[in-house]
Amino acid sequence: MEKILLKQKKEWVIILIKYLKEKAQFIILGVIILIFINGYFLYLCGTRLYLSDLFYLDIILIVVGIALIIKGYMRYQQINKLLITQQVITTKQVNNYYQDQYLNILEKNNKYYQEEINHLSGQIQELSTYISRWAHEAKLPIASMRLMNERNKDLALKKEMRLTIERIQLLLNTMLMSSKLRNPENDIKIEKVLLAQVIKESIKHHSYFLINDYFTIDLEVGNEYVYSDRRWLTYMLDQFIANSIKYKRDNPKIHFFIEQEEQSLTLIIEDNGIGIAKEDIPYIFDRGFIGHNLRDGDYRSTGMGLYFVKDIASRLQIVVEVDETFIDGSRFKLKFINNAEYFLLDY
Repeated sequence: MEKILLKQKKEWVIILIKYLKEKAQFIILGVIILIFINGYFLYLCGTRLYLSDLFYLDIILIVVGIALIIKGYMRYQQINKLLITQQVITTKQVNNYYQDQYLNILEKNNKYYQEEINHLSGQIQELSTYISRWAHEAKLPIASMRLMNERNKDLALKKEMRLTIERIQLLLNTMLMSSKLRNPENDIKIEKVLLAQVIKESIKHHSYFLINDYFTIDLEVGNEYVYSDRRWLTYMLDQFIANSIKYKRDNPKIHFFIEQEEQSLTLIIEDNGIGIAKEDIPYIFDRGFIGHNLRDGDYRSTGMGLYFVKDIASRLQIVVEVDETFIDGSRFKLKFINNAEYFLLDY
């Protein structure tokens, strides 16, 4: 018990000395002001001033000064206890203490929140790695399901199973690419990309659905090329084609064509589907936004496809926008600036 009391007394003395050191300039200023007041009254009043009156005034000022020091010390002691015992100090608590201690409070809170951010970042990275591994491991069972379904003699069931398998495959591909979106900079490779090849690759990803739904594909793209990341650009086109399939109408059609300018090239993707409601256009690139138009078939939209497109486009320096004037379906534009010099690539 005596050791505990001795320790507490020692801590009290250390905090008091620390507080007096921090407030030394104010204490010295108070003493100077007190001396000035005494000198001023002695000079101004001379013999007419009773020294006892001046003494009483000094006593009052000293008591007030000591009271302020004690009050400040009590607050100082409380905030030091909070700095030791609490992880985070609230704004309400901060407002009760001296500004001199704000820096200590900010440092402590910043350290706590930085640790929390690092912890959450680590968890997100682990989850992303897990999703990526899981998606890769799921490819083998899906391939096995395809082979098993080929031996299915029930044609109607075979078609339905194939449709389900292809949807699962597309969802896995989306999941795999989405898991890499947290740090896409580490997975970006800028190169000279032939647009026609990228478009054909994306069409191939959705070939089963495009054939099954009797889509007409108009590809008016020649030997135009851009400087971009082939894989991420393909992923972006995947989202546009997937939306054209989801929101199709009778005699569905997707049209790809180019608008060439001196310092830029614009790839235009348009379809003749149900289109986008006018009130939805400002929000279609927002995270999780689904919109008001009815979905065709039994698709369930996540509202993440176009959000990912916008995110990737900004990282690849591509301007992506929707044509609000197009009323016969939906039309999207991908504008590529000639940035070969920026990426130190050959023209």
